Amino acid sequence: MSMKILQYKKIDASFSPWTPLYIDVAQAVIDFIYLEQLEVIHIGSTSFNVGGKGIIDLTVLYKNNDLGLATEHLSNLGFQDQISKKPFPPGRPRKDGAVNLNGIVYYLHVHVIASGSEEHIKQLQYKDYMLNNSASRNKYELSKKEIISNGITDQEAYGEQKSPFVKYLLKSIE
Repeated sequence: MSMKILQYKKIDASFSPWTPLYIDVAQAVIDFIYLEQLEVIHIGSTSFNVGGKGIIDLTVLYKNNDLGLATEHLSNLGFQDQISKKPFPPGRPRKDGAVNLNGIVYYLHVHVIASGSEEHIKQLQYKDYMLNNSASRNKYELSKKEIISNGITDQEAYGEQKSPFVKYLLKSIE
């Protein structure tokens, strides 16, 4: 499939119900990113049936200190450097982009981390936990709706507001 990575733009945080289309879009982007030396996984709310901003988070996992290979590959595909007041550090970057599939634009955050790292393992544990715990998914979704209802629409401020919930869950599943 031919895909084009579009220019990322920072959108206001809002609440969009979860849709199975997120899984389909994530898989299409994973297939597009594919490179034998890299693994790509779908993480975050869109991977475990929780509504929110609707931004699809993926992780590109590199091995053998191939961070440069991973970031160069993503740049060559059209992904851009993260737009943020506090971007992830160069040793653990995030690349951003967007895709238009069937007339709908989906925004993408692509995290680049070492395969087998502590962060990689925590991402998998968190996703597995959320997929298997509907009560936690409901609480997380409610917390996101509350953040929006409090008028917080800046992406970074929204992220900071939901961070305590995520950190609490990560500690509880260790």
